Amino acid sequence: MKYVLAALRLWALFVLGVHLLAYNLSPETLETFWSVWPYTFLPAWLGWPLAIGVASLVVPAWNQNVQRLISRFWQMIPGKNCLQGWFLFLALCAMPIFWLARIRHLQWGDADILVIGLSQAEPVIYNWQAPFTVYLHQRLWALVVNPLFGWGVDRVYALVSVLCGGLFVYILLKLAYELGRNTLERTLIAGFVLTSGAIQLFFGYVENYTMISLWLLIFIWLGFRSIQGVASLWSVALVLAMTNALHPSTIVIWPAVLYLAWHHYRSGEAGNQVLLSLILPPLIVSNSLITLMELGDHGLVAFLGDDRPGGGDHIWFVPLLAVRTQWERYTMFSLPHFLDWANEHFLISVFGVVTLLIAAGWAGWGSSWRSNWARQNREERSLFLAETRHQIWFLGLASGFYLFLTWVWNADYGIRKDWDLFSPSAFVYSLLAALLLIHILRDKALLAQATLLILAVSSLHTATWIFANTHRLNLS
Repeated sequence: MKYVLAALRLWALFVLGVHLLAYNLSPETLETFWSVWPYTFLPAWLGWPLAIGVASLVVPAWNQNVQRLISRFWQMIPGKNCLQGWFLFLALCAMPIFWLARIRHLQWGDADILVIGLSQAEPVIYNWQAPFTVYLHQRLWALVVNPLFGWGVDRVYALVSVLCGGLFVYILLKLAYELGRNTLERTLIAGFVLTSGAIQLFFGYVENYTMISLWLLIFIWLGFRSIQGVASLWSVALVLAMTNALHPSTIVIWPAVLYLAWHHYRSGEAGNQVLLSLILPPLIVSNSLITLMELGDHGLVAFLGDDRPGGGDHIWFVPLLAVRTQWERYTMFSLPHFLDWANEHFLISVFGVVTLLIAAGWAGWGSSWRSNWARQNREERSLFLAETRHQIWFLGLASGFYLFLTWVWNADYGIRKDWDLFSPSAFVYSLLAALLLIHILRDKALLAQATLLILAVSSLHTATWIFANTHRLNLS
């Protein structure tokens, strides 16, 4: 366990080091290492002390002192028995923060295209790239917001982003409470997600990925409740089918639902009922979607024609051997592709993928210290695995297939310009990373040190990313 914590400390120091190094990198080099570029928006006189202060948490004694201060503050908070009220209060408090620190430009993703396309004389209402998302935003703007308030499409997207963020916080806190067995574990679960860079999606972001992020979290929450026998399999399948209709990139998560179906069948649920729960929800949603698009004269002909998936050139995957069109930036196993992919996941969850790699290393390392740990904690470990192995398999499949998508899918403008396309994946694998850390760091003192370090480093990283986006930038 100590080796795992040591690895996390080394990674934390590396993360802080590369952020400080960004001050000395040329603009051309920052183009390559763009995930640390936002840190340069902090003046050096502030960036250095902040990084050094967070780095001091790798020292066990100082880390424990800070923990004691936080614990005293926690003890002073009243009404901890009324958790639902606190969850609602924190969600409501989050929304003004999301709004006040919202993104102040339209230069990321398709924001500018969406604002123009949805508000023109003949607006884009039906679009297979994000069918329900585009339709709902355009109708909300055209039928409600514009007639009543005269606001633009960008304001509608920003408001929906913030509202989704508030709901996201509320459901995440409920999920963390149900998954964690104590305050420390719940803090790690919720904090790992809330301090991820992907949370930028809820800061008034004008794009089509905020709604699916909320629905992904609802899907995971219902998936866990389904494992516990509280929620039905069909409700999980229905939510994921709706998420697919909001944005089809989430189709890759269906293997996780198949695992839930297997679990329900093994638990004694009738095979025909399991099969109906798998088939009927996506069938109902897909038929509703096709009907909507056909009524808008943008049905299957458009889906199979000019509006087919794959971006500007309708090519789905990063090319293996050679770049052929203007929409392809690099081949799959080239250094530029790896650097862009690494930058993407560093930006959206600075500890996420690395924690998964550390956990994989821990699981595959058959050294004597791990064998001794397993023998000494066999009874406790068996109980823990009995409670969580289905959760880990469920999240592991969802995370694995989502990460695979981020590697193979061709981002038309390169991953830097399309960072938001892949950012919801961080919410999925960050939850998995938190659960695995809870599983590995069974010593409460070690888990507490890791939790404080992870949340502090991630918060600094994400706060600077959000701060950079509150400016009207020239991002050519």
